[in-house]
Amino acid sequence: MNDMKPACVTDYEERKMKMRALGVAVAVSIFGCFGQTLAADTVADATEAQVANCTFVQDVSARAIWGERLKEQGTTRAKEDARTQAAKAGATHVVWGEIKSTDVTTATGKAYRCAK
Repeated sequence: MNDMKPACVTDYEERKMKMRALGVAVAVSIFGCFGQTLAADTVADATEAQVANCTFVQDVSARAIWGERLKEQGTTRAKEDARTQAAKAGATHVVWGEIKSTDVTTATGKAYRCAK
């Protein structure tokens, strides 16, 4: 198949367009992760006693694949993702349940909305 491009597009212009597209893709990736972290930061860890007068929102759970050697990072990432779920549902607190970690770390918890 012959890859023909318009005569008006030079190799320099083509590289320039590709670099712009790459820059946009990187920016979207970075800000997408940053936004997710901000949402997770609005949800606090809590105990059952701390949420006794709060409204239950939903169960949350998330998984992270970091492997047995990076268990701590896997737990951190799974909890962050679960907090993001809780934030999207309008929760302010999470009471953590079981954290399982093998090759895949799974964090489960209960999300609550508490008055501020």
